Amino acid sequence: MTLSFKVDPQLKDALQQLADEENRSLSNYVVTVLMKHLQEHGIDWRKEKPKK
Repeated sequence: MTLSFKVDPQLKDALQQLADEENRSLSNYVVTVLMKHLQEHGIDWRKEKPKK
């Protein structure tokens, strides 16, 4: 799935710098940060959705 959104160019540059330091693509870095954030808040996004 693709998700697109706009960010301030300086925010993108800062994220890109961090991604480069970890030898990751910007996309992979952002997904990893989002998954860690969900985990820290006790949200298991991998759970199956309830069947109707």
